[in-house]
Amino acid sequence: MSKSKGALLATATCAVALLSSAVSAETIRLVQDEAYAPYMTMTDKAPTGIWADVITEALSRIDGDYDVVLEALPWSRAVNLVEGGQAHGLVGTYHKPDSRPWIGTYSVAPFTENVSVFCRDGVAEEGWSYPQDFKGLTFGNNAGFGTPGEEFFALVTGGLISLQEAPTTDLNLKKLAGGRIDCYVQEQRTAEMAINALGLTGITRVLDTSVEDSMIGFRGSWQSDEAARFTSAMDGALKAMMEDGTIDRIIAETVGG
Repeated sequence: MSKSKGALLATATCAVALLSSAVSAETIRLVQDEAYAPYMTMTDKAPTGIWADVITEALSRIDGDYDVVLEALPWSRAVNLVEGGQAHGLVGTYHKPDSRPWIGTYSVAPFTENVSVFCRDGVAEEGWSYPQDFKGLTFGNNAGFGTPGEEFFALVTGGLISLQEAPTTDLNLKKLAGGRIDCYVQEQRTAEMAINALGLTGITRVLDTSVEDSMIGFRGSWQSDEAARFTSAMDGALKAMMEDGTIDRIIAETVGG
């Protein structure tokens, strides 16, 4: 077992501890969401989900004396830690250069995610265009998520769409099914798995808004020879996993497909 993989596994059980402490020079700190199944989850305080499995496998293929820790946190907390310089990489981010200018380097994208609009039955009409035709409605969003897109948030800022944020996908979908919000933008697989698991009804997938690359975003202020070596090595491992079918296997094992 390489030191990289060993470091991740050894620290997994204490992944949410010491969140306020500064990153030591010898530790590369990666952070992911704790409630974004099937991509990023937390079980017994350890990071789980597709991304955790991908990173664990990638680290096992990387040569080099890297001390790496992966932590699962509320997404808004994870974003703030990377932006504030207390973590090195934001796992599972989309390419958001305007809202996250502090990300300097993106990894290759081992997979993509399909983003959809879900609404209460009867709220939206066939043929609507997103987001302009949804003016006057109330949307839910996961706190810290930029998933709905820049044009959507411009309409929110202009008072043309109302926005309520909740910490998790489950809470937003419960609000949607209960009529407390009108619509919700979320990754298709994530939303549909939660709807089925919760037994929710009265929700319609209205349309797809985008297909997004899911990547690791490394903060731009992390500038060193080690940073260059590690990000390059991570890219090499991820590319190899995409080519040899490992990424597809991990996804299939996680979602049961």
